[in-house]
Amino acid sequence: MSRYSYGRRSMERLQTCNLSIQRVFYSVIEAGIMDVSIVEGVRSKERQNKFYKNGKSRLKWPLGKHNVVEPNDLSLAVDAAPFIRGAISWDARHCIYLAGVVCGVGAHMGVRIRWGGDWDMDGEAMTDQDFQDLVHFELIS
Repeated sequence: MSRYSYGRRSMERLQTCNLSIQRVFYSVIEAGIMDVSIVEGVRSKERQNKFYKNGKSRLKWPLGKHNVVEPNDLSLAVDAAPFIRGAISWDARHCIYLAGVVCGVGAHMGVRIRWGGDWDMDGEAMTDQDFQDLVHFELIS
């Protein structure tokens, strides 16, 4: 049994995500490698457009993978952050480590995931792109 588990809010947020994302993130927490907090699954139109306006997203609603148009649809993206010493860590080193765990677990499960620190998926994390979203993970079709 893992020494980590998702809190109530993380569980609620994760349940707004595609079932493949849910399976990957349940496996990540069960692996017991590091604690994780689910920051966001489905994102509202207002929040998406606010992030776009503030430069935290490159896409307006409904083009983001967090966005759903139909009420019962599930998000194709999740924002998840390392939970270190009782708090969310935005430290790039922690986020990069989590990305390796998530992408590795996803690959092992046959789920293709793009991380916001390596948008073009060339293995050159963070150095060949001008937009970083180190807590963002999305399904690739």
